[in-house]
Amino acid sequence: MQDPKNIVPDISPYGSRAVAMPGARLTIDLAALAHNYQSLKDRVEASCQIAGVVKADAYGLGADRIVPILERLGCPRYFTATPQEAINIRPLAPSKPVAVLGGLLGPAEEYLKHNIQPVLNSLREIEIWHNAATKIGRRLGAIIHYDTGMNRLGLGDDELRTLMLEPHRLNNLDVDLIMTHMACADEKNSRMTAAQYEKFRVFAAEFPNAKKSVANSSAIWRSANYHQDYARPGMALYGLNPVPERPNPMKAVAALDARVLQIRNVREGDSIGYGAATIMPYHGTLATVAIGYADGLPRSAAPDLNLFWQGKPCPVRGRISMDLTIVDITGHKPMPMPGDWLEVIGPHQSADDLAAAAGTIGYEILTSFGARMQRVYKGV
Repeated sequence: MQDPKNIVPDISPYGSRAVAMPGARLTIDLAALAHNYQSLKDRVEASCQIAGVVKADAYGLGADRIVPILERLGCPRYFTATPQEAINIRPLAPSKPVAVLGGLLGPAEEYLKHNIQPVLNSLREIEIWHNAATKIGRRLGAIIHYDTGMNRLGLGDDELRTLMLEPHRLNNLDVDLIMTHMACADEKNSRMTAAQYEKFRVFAAEFPNAKKSVANSSAIWRSANYHQDYARPGMALYGLNPVPERPNPMKAVAALDARVLQIRNVREGDSIGYGAATIMPYHGTLATVAIGYADGLPRSAAPDLNLFWQGKPCPVRGRISMDLTIVDITGHKPMPMPGDWLEVIGPHQSADDLAAAAGTIGYEILTSFGARMQRVYKGV
C-alpha cells in the first residue's frame, strides 16, 4: 500500500476530475464562445448562416465541448480538416451536414458509411464521388471548391474549364454548395479579396441552384457581398481578432495560467537558462514557471514575452525550455510564491499578443496547447 505521506492531495478548486496540482491551466469560456457565435450571426446579412469550423479539435479548445454549444445555438453545418475529425463529431451533431475540407482522404465508402461529405477539390475527386454515386445507385450531394487565388486546394481554372465543357462529370451528383477561400481578407486594403470574389461570382453563375460560401472570419467584416449563404468563421469564433487594424470585436475564449515552481535570488552577471543566453543585468529575483514549449508556449517568444502577476509584467529571461520558463519578478510587491499562478493569456495579454511576441499568429497559439495541461470549461 502506498504510504499516505507520499500522496499528493488534490488541491484543485475545479473538482475531482481535475488533475492535482497541474503546472499549466487552460480555461475555456463557453459563454464567450456562444457570445461570439451570436455576434457573428448579428454581423452577417439575414440570408447568411454561420457554419461551424471545428477543425484541429475546434482550434485546440476541444471539439467535444464546442460542438454541443454550437448545436444549442442552431449551427446549421460543420467543417473539419480530416475525415477522422468529421467522424469524431458526427455523434455530437447527428442531423447536420459535416464536410471535410481536405477532400477525399480515403475511400468514398468510408465517407458514406459515416454520413460525412468531402469537399471536392479536384476533377479526380469529382470523378471518385461520381463513381461512388453510380455504384450505390443514387445521387449524392456535392460540395465544389474553386481555387480563386490561394493555389492550395480547390479546382484551378483549367480544371474548371474542363468541368464546364464536360458537364457529364457531374451526372449523379447534386451540387448543393460551392465555395472558395479568401487569402488576404485580414488585410484591410488588399485588392486580392475583391478580385477573388469576382472570380467566384462568375463561377457561381454556372450553379444558380447551389448554396454559396465565401467568407472566412475576416471577410465577414470586409463586405456584405462576401456573406453569401454560409460564412465559415474559425478564428473569430474562438476569440482571435479578425480585423487586426482595430480592437478585437470578439470575446476571448481561452485563458492560460502557469504555476510558479521556485523563486531564486540572482546576482548581476549570473547566467540564465540553456546556453547562458541571458546574463542578469542587476541583482534580482527570478521565478521558474511550469510551462514550456511542450505546452505550446513558443520558444521564439522568449526575448519579447511577459507573463503577468497581479496585472504586472514579468519579463521572460533566458530561453523557454520544454517544460519551464524563467521570468523576472524583481521588485514585485507582493511577490509571487511557489504555487501561485502567473497569467500567460488573459486580460493583460491576448493570444494574438502572445503570437506577436513569437512572430506567429494566434491560430498557431491556440492549436499548439499541449495535452498535459489541465483544461477547465466554464460558462456552461
